[in-house]
Amino acid sequence: MALIPSWFSASTKAIAEKALERGILKYPGMCFIQDTKSLAWVTQDNKLQYINGTNQITDIKFIGTNLMFYSNGNLIYSFDMSMTEEDAQHIIEQVKTSIGLDQYIKAADVGKLLDDIVGNLEDKSTVVDYINSLSYNKLSDKPIENLIGSLNAPVYISSLKDGIYKIKGQYIISQSNPTVQSSAEDVLFFISHDPELEKKMTITKMQGTSIVLYFLQADGTYRTDKYITENWVTDQNYMSADAAKEFITKTIQESVADVIDQQLDEKLDSALDKKIGGISTEELTNIFNN
Repeated sequence: MALIPSWFSASTKAIAEKALERGILKYPGMCFIQDTKSLAWVTQDNKLQYINGTNQITDIKFIGTNLMFYSNGNLIYSFDMSMTEEDAQHIIEQVKTSIGLDQYIKAADVGKLLDDIVGNLEDKSTVVDYINSLSYNKLSDKPIENLIGSLNAPVYISSLKDGIYKIKGQYIISQSNPTVQSSAEDVLFFISHDPELEKKMTITKMQGTSIVLYFLQADGTYRTDKYITENWVTDQNYMSADAAKEFITKTIQESVADVIDQQLDEKLDSALDKKIGGISTEELTNIFNN
């Protein structure tokens, strides 16, 4: 197999040797030394060998794949050092064998090889198109099932299997109560069937800040329960146990104080009347004036 050399030109041997030392000139390299009109080439053990020129050869150039010899500006000899077709085909065969493609030359075989590596691309022409076409809803084992109901086809919650569902649109809890409920936003439903009683199940609906439980019986009827939040209780203005105790204590204290004050006033008035009942008005006036 032919090797295409790297071509250099140097004004002196010293410059050529410096280029070899720095790795600029290396095997398979050739260099024309201008001051001595000599040709140098690099051996496989990375040394320079020289061929002395004659007065006839005044310049050597390497353009493309052609090695050309000049005499006073005139081309006297040219040699094409490119690879032959046999050499090129030999390199191709070696590359195919080294990377294992010698068994996958046909387009159909290459397509099958890609399918085995990246999976079936279905009707997409490229891997990128196939990836962009993928959807969560196409997964075979989704942790949360997405469902969309409509007025013509609402989702019947009681007919769903155990699992987690994200439902949007119209839905009905049970066929025994055909009330259609609707939500423009996604609502999470947790479905859990009783392992012993058929059609008996618990449905947990989570929406926003509310959690509603539906307990379905075997006949399709159900009762509901609801988790309430602290904010909801606060909004209802309910009184806590401590607040109620404080309010009652304060009310009792105020009531007792009012009763005692009233009774004391009456008792004091009666006692004073008895003590000073026999004294005349004039005598009372004199007592306070003194």
